[in-house]
Amino acid sequence: MPEKPPFLVLLLTVSFIALGVLDLLIALTLWFTPVAEEMQLSLILSTLVGVGYILVGYDLYRGDKWGWFVALGLVLVNIVGSILHGTYQELVVDALLFVLLLSTMKYYRVPFGKPARSQPSPVPPPSMPIAVAFSIPKEEKRFVKRKHRY
Repeated sequence: MPEKPPFLVLLLTVSFIALGVLDLLIALTLWFTPVAEEMQLSLILSTLVGVGYILVGYDLYRGDKWGWFVALGLVLVNIVGSILHGTYQELVVDALLFVLLLSTMKYYRVPFGKPARSQPSPVPPPSMPIAVAFSIPKEEKRFVKRKHRY
C-alpha cells in the first residue's frame, strides 16, 4: 500500500482541485449567458485555467515533479494577472498557494539552491601513473625541524 502524502500536500491538492472546480462553475454559468465579445477570450482562458488547475491538482496528489512545476507556473501567471487586473482577493489566494508550493518542494524532490559538490575520490584512476598518484600536493609539503633527543 502506498504511503499517505503529508498534510500540506493534501491541502495543496484540495486547494487546486477546489479552485479549478469553482473556476469551471463560474465559466460554465457565463457560457450560457450573452457576453460581450471582449469577454469571450477571458471566458475561454478561465475555462482552460480551471481545467489546468484540476489536472495539476491530480498530478500533485500523485506526487509528480512536473505537476509541481506546472502548478508553480500557473500560480505565477495568476499572480501577475491579479496584479494587472487589481483583484487583490485573488492575489492573496494565489500568494497562499505559492507559499504552499514552496513549503512542499522537498516532498516533490525539487532541487533548490546550489548543487552539492562531490569530493574528489582519494583513489586515483587506473590510467594515472603510480608516481603521480601518490605524490604529495605542494600545500601539504611542510618540513618540520625536529629536535633530536640524545
